[in-house]
Amino acid sequence: MAKERKFDFAPLPLVPDTHEELEMSLPVEVVDAGPTKVTFDCDYILMENMKDYGYWEGLTQKDIILESLKLYFQNKEIRPRPDKIRNKTKVGRKPKNNND
Repeated sequence: MAKERKFDFAPLPLVPDTHEELEMSLPVEVVDAGPTKVTFDCDYILMENMKDYGYWEGLTQKDIILESLKLYFQNKEIRPRPDKIRNKTKVGRKPKNNND
């Protein structure tokens, strides 16, 4: 007999109703908005170097990439994307239809 499992789901964030509310709610700089998963292609030798370095230094690949990005952007001027591009709908997989 299978065990009964109960799951707790976090509430979804509220979406502003009007464009004005959306503009007011968007911060000029995004500060610690929470983690985002990313996937990208990487040269094999760079990945091997990262794994080797992480092994000997006791760091995860995530730690190395985040530190590298922080150092890269440290002295750069970063201009925000135009609102038209920033608010563009996301491209990706469509959610499964659960109307069985």
